[in-house]
Amino acid sequence: MTARTPGGRRTTLLAVGLLAVAGLLALLLPDGLAVAVAAQLVGAVLCLPAAVLCLRAARVTSARWSVAWRLLAVASGLWAAGNVVTVVSAVVLPGRGINAGIYPLQGTSMVLVLAALLVLPRPRWSTGQAARAWLDVLVLVAGVGLLMSVSLVGSAVQGASGADRVFALAYPAAALAMVGLAYEVSRRHVYPPRPELFLLSASFVAWLAGAAAYTLTPDAYVAPAGVSWAVGVGTTLLALSAQRVVRRRPDTVEVGSRVSRVVLAVPEAVVVVAAVTGIVVGLDHWPQRALAAVVALSVVVRHVVVTSDARRFHWRLEREVADRTTDLRDWTERYATILDTVGDGIVSTDAQGRITFANASACTLLGRTPAGLVGRDACEALCTAPRHECPFDGALLGAVVDGVDAELRHRDGSVVPVELHATPQPSGAGDLDGGHHGGVVIAFRDVSARVAVEQVKRQFVSTVSHELRTPLTSVRGVLEMFVDGDAGELTPDGHSLVANASRGVERLSRLVDDIIDAEKLATGQFRLQRSRIPLARVLHDTVTALQPLAAGAHVRIEVGEVGPAQVWGDADRIEQALVNLIGNAVKFSPEGGAVEVEVRTERDAVLVTVRDHGPGLPDDQLEHVFERFHQVTTGEATDRGGTGLGLTITRSIVQQHGGRIWVESTLGEGAVFSFTLPVAPGWFPGSRTTSTTGPADAEAVGGPR
Repeated sequence: MTARTPGGRRTTLLAVGLLAVAGLLALLLPDGLAVAVAAQLVGAVLCLPAAVLCLRAARVTSARWSVAWRLLAVASGLWAAGNVVTVVSAVVLPGRGINAGIYPLQGTSMVLVLAALLVLPRPRWSTGQAARAWLDVLVLVAGVGLLMSVSLVGSAVQGASGADRVFALAYPAAALAMVGLAYEVSRRHVYPPRPELFLLSASFVAWLAGAAAYTLTPDAYVAPAGVSWAVGVGTTLLALSAQRVVRRRPDTVEVGSRVSRVVLAVPEAVVVVAAVTGIVVGLDHWPQRALAAVVALSVVVRHVVVTSDARRFHWRLEREVADRTTDLRDWTERYATILDTVGDGIVSTDAQGRITFANASACTLLGRTPAGLVGRDACEALCTAPRHECPFDGALLGAVVDGVDAELRHRDGSVVPVELHATPQPSGAGDLDGGHHGGVVIAFRDVSARVAVEQVKRQFVSTVSHELRTPLTSVRGVLEMFVDGDAGELTPDGHSLVANASRGVERLSRLVDDIIDAEKLATGQFRLQRSRIPLARVLHDTVTALQPLAAGAHVRIEVGEVGPAQVWGDADRIEQALVNLIGNAVKFSPEGGAVEVEVRTERDAVLVTVRDHGPGLPDDQLEHVFERFHQVTTGEATDRGGTGLGLTITRSIVQQHGGRIWVESTLGEGAVFSFTLPVAPGWFPGSRTTSTTGPADAEAVGGPR
């Protein structure tokens, strides 16, 4: 659709303004031949843009719409020709018989208009709908005819004779037929609306007014100025109707909806005006009384039909509402049964956080009744956390709470550990993006059994781990005594056996330490002692500690340029993470290979990368390498040993520092473990902050690869 241009709007306003001025002049100027002729010429001029716009409307439409607009264009041209012939025969060449062509031209124009209205397509309706539409047309035509008869059936018409009287009565009759047909088409195009048809009906109403006025002066050879002005208004409305089609605007549907309401109300308005006119003026002639009877009968029939439709619609609506209410009640009961059957507790709140629903599981879990929960503030009734940490209030503000461990308050004052989900609900379709919510749906599951099992498991692991340390210490001491010769000189085989036992004890000690660290992480007892740490020093200490392991595996550890990067964290824990990553890389590297450690400083974090050239990791295990007790199970990786806790501890250390860790690998080409650490406050890339790393340290961890 094309938006209406400012030029088109100005043209419309100019035409309306000129018509208003012309109408004012027609009322104020005295009747005379010169004024009447001028009005006829103005009417002829107005027909030309109407014809042009109708042709343009024919080009932008198709099928029967296009044919109808072409007929209207020809009719406008013929009407203009009739006005010109009228002026020529009356002023330029009087008495030459030219006036004989006036009536055929104007009569043909009216026939073409009627043909165009009959050609216009009509939506397919049922027989009942079409009958109702034509009943509205009958009411409209009879009412307008009654109004016209009060004015037309008088001494002026009765005194006329011959062709003048015939054509004087034919004009309003044809115009009345135009109005009826145009209204019938408009009535059928109410949904979807077409505003141009309303303008077309209005143009024929203006023509009808002009024809009725001309009927009052049948002996006037040239129509008075007022008559020509009314016909000119109709011609202008015809042009605007065509312009509406040519310049289809985006607001057509909205405008059409308003127009449709007017179209449906027209018969009632006409009947009221006709009734008032008949009462005031009186009905003195039989045609008037006959028309009044037709109007009364059609109104009664229409009222009966409309009332019957209204009653049928009302009964159908009541039945549909009853059926929908029954269905809604059944679905509500079904959903309530489902919600009460679900093992999880479900609670919903309104926008103010007040509880509006609680299922049976929620009431059982919390030791309450629905009546004791509904209407209360959810945070005050259920939540044990402070108000600013309450997950319910967070969900009311738009946050989605998914799988959070929380504690709810039981009726007896005890605490119920739950896994909680809370989702804000939009109050309407228009609020999906506006941040306004209609409440919260809260689902929670009792995890008391899981918490108890985890507590027992932690206690068991903690007890076993600590109880293992004492015998391990004793075994380590005895083995050291054997090595020192305190129990006598050992044979070479004895030294080999003691060495194997020592390695087993060390491995078991590392396992115990890892288990204890893992439990500290799980229980939140893993504390960080944060400070400003030069990363070069930590890397130097890590490489120094791992040199014996690397030398035994014939693997080089190569550290790239570190620079003065400083991080904010716990030096011991960062070193522990580096030992786990670099130690794993050494274990999985082939003999003669190298483990490459790179450090890159970004805007607010330091990126550390550890690369090996070992067997790599399968794609299906990349997401699981950081899980507790997980070990790679392909290739020679299964022969490397390990507890399966080192990467889990490393991930927790990095995450507690506020960083992130990930792994990338291609099977057969090695693996790359990367993690980030936050830079120390006040330090930024490129700063000249003095490092505490000495020259020896810098030489150990820096230098070319």
